[in-house]
Amino acid sequence: MTLNDIIVAALAQLNRGHDSQTVEIWRDKFTRYANEAVLDLANVLELRRTDTLSVNDGIADISKLPRCCVKVLSMWHGIERVPFITGPSHTHVRPLFGGDELSVVYRYLPRDMASPSDVPELPDYCHGMIVTYVVARERASADPSMQRGADIYLALYAAAKRRLRPSLGEENLYKIENRW
Repeated sequence: MTLNDIIVAALAQLNRGHDSQTVEIWRDKFTRYANEAVLDLANVLELRRTDTLSVNDGIADISKLPRCCVKVLSMWHGIERVPFITGPSHTHVRPLFGGDELSVVYRYLPRDMASPSDVPELPDYCHGMIVTYVVARERASADPSMQRGADIYLALYAAAKRRLRPSLGEENLYKIENRW
């Protein structure tokens, strides 16, 4: 789903029109809600990514990674794992050996959506949850008669969030191997 699809689906669930003028009226507010949901779901899913990073003078600057790094999980030089320690600041790590370029496996936060054609950097099965969150937040900000409906949507969102698993689809994280 694109950001525009999320906004239209939320407006439909709120029984509001979803013509282009109505979508424009609600775009900023619903975009903020959708980005909040994406960050919340990203923390639950513990999104991981692998990118290459150059090492200068024995220090790797993690702020140069393409996504916002939450935690460095491992560093690799080819197929060899490279141990590392924290560097002189919170945006630097010091690999103990390795080459000029290392592969870095890290937890990241997805980019915020801004354009109507932006797609959340989450798996497709999470996109419906974003719509539920947007509807819940909008109902919670309305008059007291609509706030009662927010509880239902927040409960649906929380239940769906509990079913998410950080290692879903990554066989190497839950595979049991018989070594003997």
